Amino acid sequence: MSKMNRMYFLILLSLCFLIATGVGLIANLNGLFFSPISDEFHILKGSVSLTQTLSNLAFSFGGVMSPRIIRESNFRKVLILGTIIEAGTTVFLSVCTNIYLMYILHGMRGFMAGVMGFVFVTIVINHWYHANVGLVTSIALGFSGLAGAVFSPVISSVIQNYGWRTGYIAIAVLMVILNLPAVFFLPSIRPETKGLQPYGESAQNSNTSGTIIRSYEITTGLMSVMFVYAMFACICTAMVQHFPGYTQDLGLAASVGATMLSISMLANTGGKIVLGILVDKMGAKKSLLLFAVLILAALLIFLYIPVVVTLYVGALLIGLSYSLATVGIVTMSKDLFGVDNFSKTYPKISFAGTMANAIFTTIIGYLYDFFGNYTVTLYILLGMILVILAIILYVYRIVDRRKTA
Repeated sequence: MSKMNRMYFLILLSLCFLIATGVGLIANLNGLFFSPISDEFHILKGSVSLTQTLSNLAFSFGGVMSPRIIRESNFRKVLILGTIIEAGTTVFLSVCTNIYLMYILHGMRGFMAGVMGFVFVTIVINHWYHANVGLVTSIALGFSGLAGAVFSPVISSVIQNYGWRTGYIAIAVLMVILNLPAVFFLPSIRPETKGLQPYGESAQNSNTSGTIIRSYEITTGLMSVMFVYAMFACICTAMVQHFPGYTQDLGLAASVGATMLSISMLANTGGKIVLGILVDKMGAKKSLLLFAVLILAALLIFLYIPVVVTLYVGALLIGLSYSLATVGIVTMSKDLFGVDNFSKTYPKISFAGTMANAIFTTIIGYLYDFFGNYTVTLYILLGMILVILAIILYVYRIVDRRKTA
């Protein structure tokens, strides 16, 4: 491996680890602490699970603020300070005896994770990688699920053998270890500030006669379209958390819902990688349309062929919604508004999607309480996927028109 290729690899690795910390360790492992904390504090699990809601909301606000907080001139200092805050608040969680103090600490930790999370990572990727950018993006974002899968049994074992307080300390140590590569190996946010070129820059120049269009006009209409896409794509992922209740409603064993959830989580990680490869090979439009159609098929399975074998297939297919809600939003935002406008548009679009997911996860529960089943929810999601298909076609008609102009 040449020195330059090694540098691009280390940059990608450091970004993967930032996602692993901010999402994998903070969001995907938090559920392991609900029961032991609830038992020790003698409070409802709902009160403990509120830490997750507050952390996710803070994460969203941190993402919106990220371009204003972390800049070329201070990014390394912010990464160091952010690591201290993430690990420090996690250590403080290990000595808490009050759930309200936990709410504050989770909010602080979630906000800092948002600042160094999806928004920052995708901005750096779009500046540093001009070739295979779809694959690079999907690999980095895929570490959110991968870290949860790898470290979940480890932390679960620590909690079981040594208690939940030791579990928080173990996570704090992992946070420091995973964030250090970004501190040491990320040279800058933009390669040109170090006199370097993005990966694949020369190849892209040769294919476009040396002309790279880096920004397009940001209009209220196009932003509104992307808000709708992001909200509907993120809402589709909310159904996955209701699989246990959905299968129970069908009269199936609880193990079926648990298996469906596991299958969707595998599709969550693997689907992002596959989508990134397809975007690079066959283009964003065809790739996103394919994934949307597969998710549509999943909803039709849930509505009309709800038997165990087909439900497992549906769980796999609807797990691809996580790809539309992450890689899809990143890709469409960059293609529609350009690289230079990415930091102005993506944080707001991503925030809209995250908020919609948080709200609709609760709405699905209320819809079940009101109608007594998940049929209405599934039809609503079906309508949303049809709108997503229309938006993809609309957005890339604009993108294709620009290319031929």
